[in-house]
Amino acid sequence: MKAVVCTSGGAEVVETADPEPARDEVIVEVDACGLCGSDVHALERGTTFEGQVLGHEFGGRIVEVGAGVDRPVKVGQTVAVNPLGSCGRCRACAKGLPFRCPERPNLGITAPGGYAQYVAVPATQLVALPSGLPTEFGAHAEPLAVSLNAVRRAMAGPGDSVLVYGVGPIGLNAIMALRLSGVDHIVAAGRSPGRRAAAAKVGADEVIDTREVSIGDHVRDSGRPFAAVLECSGAPGAIAESLGVLEPGGTCVEVALSAEVTGVPMSRMVAEGLRVSGSCAFSNDVYDEAVEHIAAGRVPVAELISERVDLETTPDALVRLRTPGELVRVLAKP
Repeated sequence: MKAVVCTSGGAEVVETADPEPARDEVIVEVDACGLCGSDVHALERGTTFEGQVLGHEFGGRIVEVGAGVDRPVKVGQTVAVNPLGSCGRCRACAKGLPFRCPERPNLGITAPGGYAQYVAVPATQLVALPSGLPTEFGAHAEPLAVSLNAVRRAMAGPGDSVLVYGVGPIGLNAIMALRLSGVDHIVAAGRSPGRRAAAAKVGADEVIDTREVSIGDHVRDSGRPFAAVLECSGAPGAIAESLGVLEPGGTCVEVALSAEVTGVPMSRMVAEGLRVSGSCAFSNDVYDEAVEHIAAGRVPVAELISERVDLETTPDALVRLRTPGELVRVLAKP
């Protein structure tokens, strides 16, 4: 099969052996895999390892079933793939943090992922897609699940105003997740013109170009601080800026993988009851919820797709996404 593998200089397409299923695994023929910002930045920063196959946002069709699989799966079935393995027994899994499970690998991170024609997947990590739903929609479940998890941590709902800071694919999914939660007013802030336009299209009430208007100035002018901020940009200073625009009792949820070490205004946190929470990935039930919302047509995930590329042009697309411009979301179609 063909796969995109990481090299010392970035990524390239190679031919490699087809995967074979272990007893509890199936082989999924990948229909579509989202090009995630975390993959873009990992390649840019050189934090991948030689031969690694990235890609953790994917769906496809079962083409082979391992001999020991005891779940009701069959060849030809279309599925969304939860990339996170979970033993279901350890403390991490009990806390709803399967990505921290020490026993199971995570597809596209510590095990081969979806930038390939075929992937070996534990049968327990499959979620069936309903008949008639485009198979590529399975690639949208992972980023929506990330965002649903962050919205849960924000504890925002009807009557609240919420800021989504950063309008990459996760920020855009966060806007859709906030709409599902019944939030009253959503403000999106970012720099990319294509992604700001997408933010308005998928449900933001106001969209701010952070190169022209600061979040602090917006709050001063509107007179309405935020019940919660979902920080999805990872931009320097974004955490401190987010904490500065919360109303009493507000929550800042850090979703982006930021390396920043920042100060926290402890006096204000105590006096106003502010909360800061990190949100990474999701639990199995949140992934299932994401698939359910997509299958029911409650979220306009198709509105986010800017391009579909084949495997041969996936390495180039991963480089182009470093400066997205008008690009919003790109799918690899092996």
